[in-house]
Amino acid sequence: MKQHVIITGTVTYAIRGRDILRTEGFRAKVERNTVGIARYGCGYGIVVAGNIDKAVEILTKSGIKILEVSPVN
Repeated sequence: MKQHVIITGTVTYAIRGRDILRTEGFRAKVERNTVGIARYGCGYGIVVAGNIDKAVEILTKSGIKILEVSPVN
């Protein structure tokens, strides 16, 4: 299953987003983001397996600020 990383505005958003996605049945975890630190300032993102469009929709409706979504290599 393809994975994506969702870069959030803060580590708090990342943790909250992970918990929201898990309650919706997604496999999600918070990981340190070494690539986007300089660009966004936040060192953490949510790694999600599954339907990324649905995950982004859930997070957006829940008030989680998303800065970027990228596939995991």
